[in-house]
Amino acid sequence: MAESLHRHRASAVTGEGDGPDVSILPLTPLAVAAVERAVGAAGFGAEVVVIRDAAEAPSRGPMLVVADSLNDLDPETLVSSVHRDYLLVTDVPQQLSVRVGLLRERARRRRDELEQAEELRGRAMALASEVHAARTATDLARAASDGVRSVFGARAAVVLLPADPDAASGAHPLIWVSPGGASDADAAVADRLRSRSAQIADAASRDASKVDGPTVELSVEDGSALVGGLFGPEALHGIFAPIEPGGAAKGALVLADGARAPRRTSFERSLVAFVAAQIGRAVSELWLSERQQRTETELQRLVEEMGDLGVVVRSVADAVNVGVLFYDTENRPVLHNRMLARLLTLTGYDPQTGRSDHVYASDRNTRVKRGKNILAETLEGDERGLIYWIGDPRGEQRAVVTEAHTITRPDGERLGSAVVTYDVTDLANAIEIREEYLATVSHELRTPLTSIVGYLDLIDDGFDVEALGFGKEFRTIQHSADQMLALIRDLLSTSTSDLALRIEPIDLAALLTQSVTTFRPVVEALHQTLDLHVPNTTVLVHLDRGRIKQVVDNLISNASKYTAEGGRILVRLEFDDESVVISVADNGRGISKSDQARLFDRFFRARDARDAAIQGVGIGLTIVKTIVDAHGGTVGVDSELGRGTVFTVRLPIRAEASPLRTLPLRP
Repeated sequence: MAESLHRHRASAVTGEGDGPDVSILPLTPLAVAAVERAVGAAGFGAEVVVIRDAAEAPSRGPMLVVADSLNDLDPETLVSSVHRDYLLVTDVPQQLSVRVGLLRERARRRRDELEQAEELRGRAMALASEVHAARTATDLARAASDGVRSVFGARAAVVLLPADPDAASGAHPLIWVSPGGASDADAAVADRLRSRSAQIADAASRDASKVDGPTVELSVEDGSALVGGLFGPEALHGIFAPIEPGGAAKGALVLADGARAPRRTSFERSLVAFVAAQIGRAVSELWLSERQQRTETELQRLVEEMGDLGVVVRSVADAVNVGVLFYDTENRPVLHNRMLARLLTLTGYDPQTGRSDHVYASDRNTRVKRGKNILAETLEGDERGLIYWIGDPRGEQRAVVTEAHTITRPDGERLGSAVVTYDVTDLANAIEIREEYLATVSHELRTPLTSIVGYLDLIDDGFDVEALGFGKEFRTIQHSADQMLALIRDLLSTSTSDLALRIEPIDLAALLTQSVTTFRPVVEALHQTLDLHVPNTTVLVHLDRGRIKQVVDNLISNASKYTAEGGRILVRLEFDDESVVISVADNGRGISKSDQARLFDRFFRARDARDAAIQGVGIGLTIVKTIVDAHGGTVGVDSELGRGTVFTVRLPIRAEASPLRTLPLRP
């Protein structure tokens, strides 16, 4: 291949390295001669590759095909990419430089568009994470409205959240408006959004023909009945996306753009629809949390007032929209409500044996321990907080979560227990949709990124980039591409509920030594100290080598991120006859108690980490817990603000290759 490539370089007129290389494919000997003369005399600064063999033509990147006549051209070669162009031999002396410049400019603009799209997608994903982290509807509406206006650069934005249909009377929709500035025109747009958004959402829910797909672009010009004078002359067009948290209640996400703003692209509209869907799911989660709280509060209130478990059960059992089963002080079932009876029917419950035949894992088809009694096991504390699918896969199936609550008198005397079963089908479906979205987007991004990384490696192997004058820039591109590919792999690792393990005998002390040796130059460059304490012997365990190294690497990387210059990180390994313990300690900023409760939730980031702009997307610790759980181990954290953090991982000496049994409750 090296013999067929002739490289020509000229002094920089437009700036050397400004844009990608251009390949020139002359199809005939006459074209080869003309191209080589023109390239030698050209004044542009790009590095030009002349390819004599058509089989070596790159599948991607700018390419100029030179032919004696139009009959020599292969249309398929030209239309296979937007970065293809052709030139006749007779025009080579006058137009070669111009065509090469145009190709470079097209490629540069396309690259900029892709980078901007990726940046916008990343900001939309971060906004979705922030929305899911909101603890109240007001915080959610404010974060969503302000975030949407900021991310998409809208003139104004409004979020209309519907009222919880199961809330007490008096609940009302919540409208939050974020104007783009302080001018009178912006205020006028915001006022119109505030007063008309509810009418728009209502019109869209009643007349489905007005909505084209997940979003609809609104325009004053076409006199759309859906607009109804919403935007006015100050804002010519905008985007409407429905917010559907489940059931009949609907909300709206509306963006208003300026009169001179360009129309939104289909990619932007799809991101707006994604954000609207995430808002709807976050609202569903808030509703579910509030319903659980209301149910528990009501149960406890009635216990305190009536003082008798039988009276409490008869009063409220059929009044709540969850399944409730009461046990006496001897853990014998004494009463259940209609909702629980319906759910038990779906499970194929046999009252003679107390067993159920139709209890399934997250795939809805894999039976979970035939004859499983999830109510009894929840009462014993074994199955609390897990999502199961109940019902025959050939018919109706519902997702449920069971929790046990102790019922006591005001003086503390125990009256019995209640197992509460929540129907979380809408939430489980929402989680699956998000998993599919993450997996699809990550797969689509991984394919071109893998090609980019591969070609960068080929360039690195074949050419001395330092001698060519762009070594620093090349290393930056290479590092950034590797970082992005690693992030996408992490996203794919968290987008599935099943984690396959390859169990093999490994020396855990050697594995930790390898990880610490790899990280030490990076840590020392940050003026931090990284120490390792391992037994002076082989620590043989049966685990997944690659996955456990991923756990250790993530914990060391986390410790370094949250430790200041001059800080210390200590990795320690201990073991006994049944298990091994890996701990990673640092003397960094520490973690608050409130944040520790959600530390392993997907996409969760502590507030001080966001405020300090520490790099990360909140999936590293999720991956750690997923891998450790799959090995049958545990992971814990001990931390105090300002005093550092210790993560402790306990693993069995011999793990079994068993996947996670079900989806985590928190998304």
